[in-house]
Amino acid sequence: MSSTFSDRLKLELMATGANANTWGTNTNNNLEVLDAFSAGYLAKSVAGSSNITLTTANASDTAESSNKTIELTGALTGAISVFIPAVESEYNFFNNTSGSHNLKISATGHDANGVVIAQGAKTTVFCDGSSNFNVEIISSTDAGALGSGTLPDARFPATLPAASGANLTTLNASELDSGTIPDARFPSTLPALNGSALTDLNATNLASGTVADARLPTVPTTKGGTGLTSIGTAGQIIQVNSGASALEFADPAGGGIGSSTTTTFNNSGTFTAASGSQFISISVVGGGGGGGGGHNSGGGGQAGQASSFGSFLTANGGNASGGGGAGSGGTASSNIPYAGFGGNSGNSGVLPGRSAGGAGQVGGFAPGAGNGGGGGTFNQNNARSGGGGGGAGACYAVIGAPQYSPAGQTVTVGSGGNGGGGGPQSNPGGAGQSGKVTIVEFIS
Repeated sequence: MSSTFSDRLKLELMATGANANTWGTNTNNNLEVLDAFSAGYLAKSVAGSSNITLTTANASDTAESSNKTIELTGALTGAISVFIPAVESEYNFFNNTSGSHNLKISATGHDANGVVIAQGAKTTVFCDGSSNFNVEIISSTDAGALGSGTLPDARFPATLPAASGANLTTLNASELDSGTIPDARFPSTLPALNGSALTDLNATNLASGTVADARLPTVPTTKGGTGLTSIGTAGQIIQVNSGASALEFADPAGGGIGSSTTTTFNNSGTFTAASGSQFISISVVGGGGGGGGGHNSGGGGQAGQASSFGSFLTANGGNASGGGGAGSGGTASSNIPYAGFGGNSGNSGVLPGRSAGGAGQVGGFAPGAGNGGGGGTFNQNNARSGGGGGGAGACYAVIGAPQYSPAGQTVTVGSGGNGGGGGPQSNPGGAGQSGKVTIVEFIS
């Protein structure tokens, strides 16, 4: 029958009749194992951040877990666990590592029930025989390992070492029987006391701090004060009174307009409001329509393009005319209150010997801004005159900040329509004038 091995120290248990002629050797080997478990020493490097499991072997005095005292060395780069066999046992550990990371001793398979031993401490631990195989501290050179009990007075030296008493509590001043408390030991703020019996208090001794407002009288203006007895109400300002004899609280005057700027867009672009912009006035004029060519045989002109300010105002261009005909006026629209004007129609051309058709004007605005194209002029070769183009629509509005100001507004300027070509003995029609957008910005 083969030998078996004990659960805890892994001693060889020899069966009757087995190991003939080797009993002495096997017995001596068991004694070596007992010797190791009683007084064996092992220096084991556990450097790094990986957990370590001490080796075990049957009837082996050289297995790592067979040693009674184990010194753990090396620089830790992370918290680790050192696993001992999950059997009843007792070990002496010397945590001689560096690296300021926790080192835990746990039974294999039961890391949650291990115990952390302090660096530099020599600690005796035991593993109990419960189903959880708890590892607990029996004794240690680390005072932090004391989990219960009270140190007897005899364990304290006759003279306590110099130490900080910052965390001492419940100290009784009545126990002081000699000496003088230095000034530095008084708090910066004295406790609330009744000072009614204090005398000879001198204000010149105030070296720091601020006297509360309630302790001060009303300082007259002759002494640099305001003479005011209250702090007024929210939003008020301090001003000199009408008699120039004192200060008083007053509501601030309303804001006004400090300046204005005018920006004219003859081409499309982007309008960005200035800082402090209060409101703007905008006039938008579309492009005028082109005049038609000479009477009957001339070609038609082109319509003018629309002008706009963002999504607020749009002025449509004037329509063009056919040969010799009169173009019609443009319209205007808006999504805010505004004043809009339709463009006037141009005049038709006339027979030879007469003047050309007139250009339509922008309604409500001065002539020359967004006019329609005039008809071709009469000349000595009896060239027939063309019709006038239509005047563009126009619109005007005032918008207050911040409706228009959070972002730049797109400005579109429409071009005037080209005039139609002339036929035989006919002059071409004139081109409509380009639109424009004018912005007057009022700034606080």
